[in-house]
Amino acid sequence: MRRLVKDDKERVNQWIYNRVGRASPFAPASKFNAVGVEDESGNLIAGVVFDSFSPEARCSMHCAGEAENWCTRSLLKFCFEYAFITAKCKVIINTVESTNERSIAFTKHIGFKEFGRIKDGAGNCDLVILTLHRNECRWIRG
Repeated sequence: MRRLVKDDKERVNQWIYNRVGRASPFAPASKFNAVGVEDESGNLIAGVVFDSFSPEARCSMHCAGEAENWCTRSLLKFCFEYAFITAKCKVIINTVESTNERSIAFTKHIGFKEFGRIKDGAGNCDLVILTLHRNECRWIRG
């Protein structure tokens, strides 16, 4: 059975960093939060990192997953409750390279909308900016 990992943000941060091709890990421990998903053997198969917080305004969300069906309803519910209720953000920002069509489709599927693109913003391609506003998030309603 898969399990959410809420108490090991450094491990999740490093796991995501190794998969998304960033130049450096996410912000220092005091400025980010992370949740992971472990498989039955205790191996991380997915993770979400939140950083770039602006109090009561916004944060950024970064995701990575390796297994089939890594994104569960419990993970989405936890993530959006954290960002919108605990951190009191009004909007979550996600950026994706325009060549990563699968990630763009997934991000839109969970409720984000394309806000715009920065030409050559990812170096070799455009950077797609996607946003999700609290009042449009179906994962925290009701």
